[in-house]
Amino acid sequence: MKPAELFQGNAGKALRRARDLFGRLADVWPLTPLGMALGIVASIALLSFGFEKLDLVLLVLGYGGVGLIAISTLAVVVAGLALKLSLRRASFEWSTSTLETGALLPTGFSLRSLWWVPIVQLRWTWLAPDGAQAEQTPERGRLRERVRLRRRGVVDSVSRRIVVQDAFGIAKIAFRHEQPGPLEVLPHLGGIRRLPVLTSLAGGEEHPHPMGLEDGDRVELRRYVPGDSARFIHWKVFGRTRRLMVRVPERALSRARRTVAYLVSGEHDEAAAAAARAAIEEEALGANWQFGADGSPEATSDRQEALHKVLLSADFGGRSGGGLGRFLAEVDPQGPAALVVFAPPVIGPWLEEVRRVSTRRYGRVRVVLAVDAVHSAPNPARWRRWLLTSSAPLGVARTELEQVGRALSQLRCEVVIIDRVSGRIIGDGVRLSLVRERAA
Repeated sequence: MKPAELFQGNAGKALRRARDLFGRLADVWPLTPLGMALGIVASIALLSFGFEKLDLVLLVLGYGGVGLIAISTLAVVVAGLALKLSLRRASFEWSTSTLETGALLPTGFSLRSLWWVPIVQLRWTWLAPDGAQAEQTPERGRLRERVRLRRRGVVDSVSRRIVVQDAFGIAKIAFRHEQPGPLEVLPHLGGIRRLPVLTSLAGGEEHPHPMGLEDGDRVELRRYVPGDSARFIHWKVFGRTRRLMVRVPERALSRARRTVAYLVSGEHDEAAAAAARAAIEEEALGANWQFGADGSPEATSDRQEALHKVLLSADFGGRSGGGLGRFLAEVDPQGPAALVVFAPPVIGPWLEEVRRVSTRRYGRVRVVLAVDAVHSAPNPARWRRWLLTSSAPLGVARTELEQVGRALSQLRCEVVIIDRVSGRIIGDGVRLSLVRERAA
């Protein structure tokens, strides 16, 4: 590593530690910026006008401000300490060990609503995992938690920031609470409830090929050995050569008897993970299948283990699709199989991996692209770009999706594009005329 990069890395770590330390100090300081401003104004009103100039109006207002600060701070500190002590003694259990992304679901975590302190309010947020949105619902004197998660994965522990503050915004204290897991977060299926059977040519009787299975037409001959059925003896050859020969099936290819599937991790891969989950749960891969994913490319045929691989792929930080070659090196020696790749609908290193695979395999590789939304590239007027700040649209750009489809079609891959919201197959990778644009 270069000295400049090392210095930038150390500086970044130091900055993060300083920011975290400042945040923790701010959490234990009981006054908010509004409270400190009110304290300064009340002090000026008392000292400069109330005491020196005997202004009775400002004297009363100054005493009122100081009293309000004292009452709010005392109530918040007492309620916060009581809540923190009760959390140390309490133990919480998850209402379920499996959640889904994109929906508000109860977690089983709840706290007293502090109704016995009139001016005190209670709320909390999730610090980890990132992107979680927690909401509190009052019920029988308690605040019960519901959370919406953005990213799939296996959560080892949840970190919450619990805030106790007064109704006027004058005083506030906060502390952190850790709840151990594990908690599995599956990608939500949306409209992907039924998938077509994801099989293709792999072994059978239609296309003669030396890599096929021995279950084609009986057009080949070999010498008779004890145990062979007599009904397959070629009697005409025996009449000419006086040698017993039997008919045997040729090696050929037809519809797959075995399917191997692989999930590619990367940007915008949540919909692809949902499609992989649906294929596993709905048995769209057939009866004989094996599954692998980025981060855990080892093949498995167990349903629960395959779903666990879908979760683990969310934390994969390596080259997108980098485990595909290792996965195929494990499953290909077991015999011919159809290959299905679940991939994100964006350009990435995984396209190069698919190119390497498609040039070595007989038949087409089926690539399933799943999307949440497809939008056209915005082209606002220049004055709008100067004056307005536009938020990034959700989903994937139509042009990028078409580029991925064309690249895969040039590799002779069979491309299937699925809309996670509706569950429909919306295009073939080159023509996306059936794709409905949805506003973010």
